[in-house]
Amino acid sequence: MITIIALVVALMFVGILLLAIEFFVIPGFGLPGILGIAGVVASMYVAVTGLPAAYVAVVLIGSVIVAGVVFWGLPRTRTGKAMVLDTAITGAAIDENLKDLLDREGTALTVLRPSGSVDIDDQPVDAVTDGQYVEAGTKVKVVRVEGARVVVEAISDGATA
Repeated sequence: MITIIALVVALMFVGILLLAIEFFVIPGFGLPGILGIAGVVASMYVAVTGLPAAYVAVVLIGSVIVAGVVFWGLPRTRTGKAMVLDTAITGAAIDENLKDLLDREGTALTVLRPSGSVDIDDQPVDAVTDGQYVEAGTKVKVVRVEGARVVVEAISDGATA
């Protein structure tokens, strides 16, 4: 019976370790997570089929108590508090004044390939082109405003070669 208990503890430990690696080290859900779940399930299966019912009942009750203490205590620890966002996320809605930029002219502040920044009426505006490369300093005109997307195109200076 000692070997069964050791097997149950080892499978549970390895399963929880793999789940912790999946949760804290490797982003996403992959092989360590699947193997961790398999280890925990295998541990429970071996415990239920290989141990007397009294042991299983004691372990089940103990697990519920430990889980309750962890769920109650973890949020109160420094690590638990670090996992919770305690400040409000603020953000601005889409600026409705962007529609006022339609047909306005300005100057490219950065290279637009195809996105960058333009200066319109001494205000920097994030803008994109329809795929054209525009050098910084080039005169541009706003041709479309699609929500928060300002589309510009280069203005030819009218000079002929």
